[in-house]
Amino acid sequence: MMRAEIRLSGNGGQGIILAAKVLAEAAGIYANLNVVQSQIYGAAARGELSKADIIIDDGDIYTLEISSADILLCLSQEAYDAHHKEIKPTGIIIIDDFYVQKFDPLDKRILSFSISQMSKDLAGSEMFTNLISVGILTIVGGYFSEENALKAVEKNVPKNFLEMNIKAVNMGFEVAKKKVKQNC
Repeated sequence: MMRAEIRLSGNGGQGIILAAKVLAEAAGIYANLNVVQSQIYGAAARGELSKADIIIDDGDIYTLEISSADILLCLSQEAYDAHHKEIKPTGIIIIDDFYVQKFDPLDKRILSFSISQMSKDLAGSEMFTNLISVGILTIVGGYFSEENALKAVEKNVPKNFLEMNIKAVNMGFEVAKKKVKQNC
């Protein structure tokens, strides 16, 4: 039986909710798994701490909340500070190393990526940080295929931004594959 509990966290405006929706649809609609997705964000949508939880299971799901994450994505220092203790001992913490700089460097659960910098390199802004994260989470989690992730992206992003979003997800796939290969 497979069960995964994933938490995405960052500041409002970083696209956490869209990333969670894409991941949930990739697992639920395209990979035929059971999924629950929930989100919480501050009163002001931009700038305050936000989080989205996803539970993926091949069996029934009877809860809306995760108990402790298998994978935690932190796109800000505030997100890391708030959630890094909410992870399983065998879990993985993915951080954006531009924004998350205060963490235990000896914690072997941490995978560090320059996610916001990759987005700046791709498009001159951090607009695609969330979709690069989708690519990374797809590879690191391994719960569904790259093809399923791309289908979910196509369904959820505006058509005029589809090409750049596909590039962003593919960029996430590639950096995650390299990092996972290095850590094996």
